[in-house]
Amino acid sequence: MKKRIATVFVLSLFGLGAMAQTPVDTAFYLNNIEVTGSRFAGISGGEVKRLNVERNLSSVSVTAADAFRQLPSVVTDIEGGVTYRGSNRVGMLIDGIPYGLLEEYSGDVLIQLPALFFNRIALSAYPSISLVPDGDAGVMGLESSVSGDSPLTVTLGGGWHERYNAGAVLNLNPGKFHIVAKYNYRKEFRDRTYSKQTINKQTQTSMNNNASARPDVHMADLRIGYDLSDKDLISVYGLYHLMDYSRYGRIDNQVLNAQGDLMKHVIRNRYNDQRQEAFAAEARWEHRFNERAMLYATVNFNNFDYDEDNDFKNENPQNGKIVAEDNQFINQTKRQYYWTLGYRQRFDEGWRLEAGYIGRTKEELYDTDVNAKTDGVWGPTNSKCYDYVYNRYLNLLFASVGKNWENGWDAEIGFQAELNRQVMDEYSPLWETRDESDNNRFHFYPRARVAYQASGKSRWTLGYQQRVNRPTGANLSSFVDQSDATHIIAGNPALKDEFVHTLELGYELALPGFRLTPSIYYRNRSNRIMEVATQVDDQTIWQKQNVGNSQSVGVDVAANWRPVKWMTVGLAGDLYRDEIDGRTVGYGEKKSMWCGDVKANLNFSITPTTELQLDGFFISDQLTAQGKINSRYTVNAGISQYFLDRKLCANLSVNNLFDSLEETTIIDTPDLQMTQHRNRDACVAWLTLTYSL
Repeated sequence: MKKRIATVFVLSLFGLGAMAQTPVDTAFYLNNIEVTGSRFAGISGGEVKRLNVERNLSSVSVTAADAFRQLPSVVTDIEGGVTYRGSNRVGMLIDGIPYGLLEEYSGDVLIQLPALFFNRIALSAYPSISLVPDGDAGVMGLESSVSGDSPLTVTLGGGWHERYNAGAVLNLNPGKFHIVAKYNYRKEFRDRTYSKQTINKQTQTSMNNNASARPDVHMADLRIGYDLSDKDLISVYGLYHLMDYSRYGRIDNQVLNAQGDLMKHVIRNRYNDQRQEAFAAEARWEHRFNERAMLYATVNFNNFDYDEDNDFKNENPQNGKIVAEDNQFINQTKRQYYWTLGYRQRFDEGWRLEAGYIGRTKEELYDTDVNAKTDGVWGPTNSKCYDYVYNRYLNLLFASVGKNWENGWDAEIGFQAELNRQVMDEYSPLWETRDESDNNRFHFYPRARVAYQASGKSRWTLGYQQRVNRPTGANLSSFVDQSDATHIIAGNPALKDEFVHTLELGYELALPGFRLTPSIYYRNRSNRIMEVATQVDDQTIWQKQNVGNSQSVGVDVAANWRPVKWMTVGLAGDLYRDEIDGRTVGYGEKKSMWCGDVKANLNFSITPTTELQLDGFFISDQLTAQGKINSRYTVNAGISQYFLDRKLCANLSVNNLFDSLEETTIIDTPDLQMTQHRNRDACVAWLTLTYSL
């Protein structure tokens, strides 16, 4: 035992110094059969990888954004934005369905959402044909499920900087019923630092912002399934999410002329209250005609409300007096209906068929009211007041045919055909009438894949598919959102859908105690959507634009090894060459860069009741339309101790050990040079207790 502990200690030091670690995939996925291995880490699957959060020791106490980083080739930024294989527009679903909750505010949600609530995260570069084609690099799904047969699990946790977490899971199966209910509450105190230096031909601007926020997050859901017969299963599902927080930011803004003389210096105090509320109702039915044929149907309604109140006070830095006051009130509602009907059939001689229909409607309602105080009297600022209503109607047919041969070959070909209608209705008090646009589009999304099972231990796959990235209503509006002075956003009514062609060659090798999954992928984008910055007076304005056609080629590798029974080691890496056609934003030619990330993971069973995990990652410089985002890394650790025959678990996790996640964005164009630093949440430690009946 002493020798084992000494070995663990030496390897632990190696793991902490590696600065590049990720979780272990300890399951083998061949012929669509998933066989879970050790309880370490919690990633399983091959083509569809799944992370079981409660089995990933350094992720038990963190947020969904932190847990996402455990997946191979996935990174998240400090604002919760997700990047997979170099793409920051991966599709995001909850149990296979798109939610308004996970659109433009997804980062804000994911950095607050307790990771344990959606305790399983699925990742697929080649998603099922029965899912919407949104997301260029594939689909990431949050799955509300339970593991084990405990009727009740209770979790209590606390962390540095006024962090608290409490949750419960109820899992009952009385008679023909299947009942799962979850609730989780999370409270945190968050600090944020921000600085920006901007230079153009006329001015130099310096902005610093130190902000703090206190978010409260409630999340609850309930699923009730009933075995209507031995061939019919029906279920209803409800979800509720509430995030309510207040924050204060002090923005110090200085403007100098080209000679370096101070022209303007003002401190803008921002008092912000924000409330995000979402709920969903869903019904599913599944009928099995026999072991080979199944009919399934789903109806879902999800609603998302966003309410933000801003109170701004401009302060004279010389004497501290308030020289101007204004406010802004934002209200946004997203209503989405989603329904699908599908049929699956397996025939003789290895043939199979899947076909169905997906319907989806979305309504976005947005209005903002801006006022300013003049001579002690409040009045509207009509130039900044506006509202819009955006509707999108999708009707999509899908079908695929496949065949499996006895010699190990398998092939599939399919398509998704979509009719898309978009209606935008906008108004400003400065306009005489409302402005309305109505657009219709038909698009055909082909896909094909061939696989070869070389042996019972290895498999080759070659797949092609086309996918889409769609702008939101906020992207397509005609107005400028100035609620956050550090990130002013302009809409773009001319923004087009981005279409993506993806080709991938993958390989899986599963041996006793070892697994290897390398892939080579190529993506070609038309009308690529990227955020571009321009300088207007002393303000930086960000806008989503189509920056032309571009392509990426890359390779990612995940390897997992168990050299001894009490230790597993995992390595994962993604290297790709990203190309952006920047000629539409002022460059004379296309630009490209080699980018990538490396992860590693070490897991130890120190004793039968003590487990240790070390993980982390390194991200290289990332290419943007006008410059780059500098490299960064992090290292995390988690240890669990089990008591009472493993019914009680105490988990201690430490995240971002070296406070190394600061993001530095550099813009370097002929007309604009900018360096921006963002950071939040230094090293955080959590202690979590989990008890299962």
